[in-house]
Amino acid sequence: MVYTGRPSSGCENCRKAKKRCDEGLPACSRCVRLGKACGGYRDFSQLMFRDQTASVTRRASALSDSSTSASGSGPITRQLTPEKESRARSFFFHHFVTTSHLIFLEGISPDEFLINSITACGLAALANRENDVAGRDLARRYYVQAISATNSALQHPRRVREDNTLVSIYLLGIFERLTWENRASVQTWKHHVRGSVQVLQLRGRNQLTTRTGAALFRDIRTNIITNALWCEEELPDFLVRWTQSLEYNEMHTPGDQLAVLAARAAAIRSAFRTGSKEDRELAAAASMLEQDLHGWSETMNATGSMYSFRDTIDWDSSYAWNGTRHEYGIPQAYQHWNIWRSLMILLSRTQEAVWRRSWPQLTLTPPRPEHFKAARNRMVTEICVGTASAVGNDNIAEPPHGSISIAYTVILPLFLAGTCLLEILADPVSSSSGGSRVIQVDQSFHLNPKNQFSTQLSWLIQRFDYIADEIGVGWAVPMTKFLSGQGKMFYDLGRSYEPEIKEKLFDN
Repeated sequence: MVYTGRPSSGCENCRKAKKRCDEGLPACSRCVRLGKACGGYRDFSQLMFRDQTASVTRRASALSDSSTSASGSGPITRQLTPEKESRARSFFFHHFVTTSHLIFLEGISPDEFLINSITACGLAALANRENDVAGRDLARRYYVQAISATNSALQHPRRVREDNTLVSIYLLGIFERLTWENRASVQTWKHHVRGSVQVLQLRGRNQLTTRTGAALFRDIRTNIITNALWCEEELPDFLVRWTQSLEYNEMHTPGDQLAVLAARAAAIRSAFRTGSKEDRELAAAASMLEQDLHGWSETMNATGSMYSFRDTIDWDSSYAWNGTRHEYGIPQAYQHWNIWRSLMILLSRTQEAVWRRSWPQLTLTPPRPEHFKAARNRMVTEICVGTASAVGNDNIAEPPHGSISIAYTVILPLFLAGTCLLEILADPVSSSSGGSRVIQVDQSFHLNPKNQFSTQLSWLIQRFDYIADEIGVGWAVPMTKFLSGQGKMFYDLGRSYEPEIKEKLFDN
């Protein structure tokens, strides 16, 4: 069964009446006006997870051995030995949980359905590393069980607000990144992200007063920001307000500040896509955001800041790129810097497109033609050095502790860096209606050893191969295919769609 589109997120009353629902909580405005009981998000959750359960069950069943009679949603305990289950969970806590990712799991007592989500993720990553087809099948069966149990929790007025429920939704999204297959994986991941948005809002701002709640909020917020930037959508207002209300914390406040800046970037890209603002307004908003992004970086690199970093020349290090590695004040700082670098790339492309389509109507003097490209090239170099400092280079033998969480945070910055290199190597074929340049990626631009940008692109592709094969994150596979020219496609540099959901493909 092919994916037939996102199910309606409206309440049951509005769906039956075929009326638009504003999805207000705890009840939509139409139900309030008519004096009807409103089911809220729980109806949407049921549709969302029911649709996924049926789809994923079929996918899992199709992968099963012919001798296996159990259905995709049936009991799986007989198919997994205690040793393999224990190994999957140990692998999860060693490679997924770090001081900056999923740390809240140390303060949670997981129940059965959360254990299913944890086991599914651990099995999936192990199967990717070991190229274990049966392991992937088993991971999907655990995933189906986790979806079913999470769906039940979403129907319960108390459990829907519990930490375990929100964590499980978050892990279901991670599972889709691990087992990335096709466009359906993109849509399913987005469903999980949108579901987490609504559960976050349902839980209320008080969740931020606990250490676990605040940590969970920050991790899920990163997913929501990624989705908003990639889909060119604005972030929910409550997410920004709650971020701004968090108490100052030397460790976390810089990330909170960057999240607010990312929300502004998403709003600019949304307006660029929809045309809801005139180019004059867009240019002014982008210019102000650029100043504030530079202000953030200057503050972070100030003497004594935990987020400061410096370049170190070290030709023998396995964690260097081109003989250079970064030394950060705290290990997780590279994640926030890579987000900052990604925002700078996305913003510069939007600015360039606005200038190109609006000149000479804008009264401001446009920057030099090479201004934006030079800024992006600097970000590319920093992303490469920062990624090597976290993941390692070609000489690294064994994925480090927390390798899954590290890979999860570097894939999009690496991809954006790769598109910047393609921008240099591939000739533009046209300009889009929005003013951005369109390139044709139909050949291998990474195979010229005499071209520094080609060799840099080759290194990026090797990192994606390492992330997919050695670390075990399937999300890296389509990135490799696109950057190496296997997709044979046009790519609009001013937009931010992931390559697997592009529609303009050439015949192979």
